[in-house]
Amino acid sequence: MNPTTALSGGVGGAMRVVSSAPAEAEVLPGNAKMPPGNAEVLPGNAEVPPGTAEVPPGTAGGALPDERVPFGLAQARAFAVPLIAGERLDTTENALDHADAVAGIIASIGGATQLQAAVYLVYACDHLNRPRDVIAKAFGDDLADLALATTQLVRVQRQARDAGLVNPDNGSAAGQTENVRKMLLAFSRDLRVVLLRLASRLQTLRYLAAARLPVAPQLARESLEVFAALANRLGIWQLKWELEDLAFRFTEPDVYRDVARKLDAKRQEREAYVERLRAGLQSGLASQGIVAAVYGRPKHI
Repeated sequence: MNPTTALSGGVGGAMRVVSSAPAEAEVLPGNAKMPPGNAEVLPGNAEVPPGTAEVPPGTAGGALPDERVPFGLAQARAFAVPLIAGERLDTTENALDHADAVAGIIASIGGATQLQAAVYLVYACDHLNRPRDVIAKAFGDDLADLALATTQLVRVQRQARDAGLVNPDNGSAAGQTENVRKMLLAFSRDLRVVLLRLASRLQTLRYLAAARLPVAPQLARESLEVFAALANRLGIWQLKWELEDLAFRFTEPDVYRDVARKLDAKRQEREAYVERLRAGLQSGLASQGIVAAVYGRPKHI
């Protein structure tokens, strides 16, 4: 038996076994969290530095005491605050709130502190006269290149979206979606750029859902067919399932409400089933002398 094993459960559940033996880290399906002592590894060497609490202050999960925020992350946020704190994105979301939430999403999937710091630098770029020089001097060439590449992708996507709104006859919705897919793949040489865009799109959908604002059909379609599909290919299940759920909510609101209502009605039953399965598997492993922790969760929509 592998030291770390993921199992699919019946009746809409998923189980995961983590033994105490040394093992390679893995990205968990769904919204399962890593147990203590196991580090998640993402494409692009995005690793979680041990012993750090990387969620920045803001909407990404509550403020943390300053001493618990790694210095590089706190420095990047402080750099961006005077530039973006009063700015609004196209969705009307406050730019700093958006950056805080995106950094929190990156942290939740195991993204390195450096990658979280890059989030703030991306949104600061538009407010700097010579962004690469300024960022490179303060944070180094690597973060400067990452911030500039991500900003370039954002601008290209915005220009394509604006062109589609001005000249809707120039291409179908499917054609525009394919263009977005090609743009993301063109920047996939540095997977960190793709991760930043995936996290940003997820936060955009979260904000629009929470604010009950209308969502453009093209944005919802892109989220489902491009962003969620790309997260799936990269194995980042936490982002995949939530992108799918939110996109589904906007593309098929009536069907989504019906499915959500039916799932909610049986949530306790499904949770009880998963817990029985988890406890049984835990007991079975123990009887064989295998020291392991078993985790389970009901599946999403």
